[in-house]
Amino acid sequence: MIQGNRFFTRRTIGAELIIFHLMEIVGAIVCGRFLDREDPTSGDTHRRKRAIACLLAFVVINSTGNVLAAMQENAATQNTTTSLAHDISDPSVISPSLAFACWGFADAQIQVYCYWLMGSFYSSGSEHSRAVGWYKCIQSLGTSIGFYLI
Repeated sequence: MIQGNRFFTRRTIGAELIIFHLMEIVGAIVCGRFLDREDPTSGDTHRRKRAIACLLAFVVINSTGNVLAAMQENAATQNTTTSLAHDISDPSVISPSLAFACWGFADAQIQVYCYWLMGSFYSSGSEHSRAVGWYKCIQSLGTSIGFYLI
């Protein structure tokens, strides 16, 4: 059971997780539709430009979340006298909530991008399924190592 942490009250953590996962849904829909958009007059050049635009958007959105989080960390190191646990009713929760929103959107965006690339690279079902399996294996390994380190 989540008891809270140094940045959020217990009930605010639930709201932050809702924001994160809601933005994952929005990010997957937006990125998927953008990458899969069909234009009969365009060729591979436009498809390549959409892929680059999606990747650049990921960098900007993820970096925005990281900057917002760095500002929160900086405020935490500067303020040692009072608690920084934001509550959902406090307007100061907006900045960290935006960071969660950016991270949720960026997470879905890069996942959709990777699956889109695999779909572009592999045409047969067996090759595609092996690529997805390898991707999920490496992704799970990274997650395991991350949880081990914290």
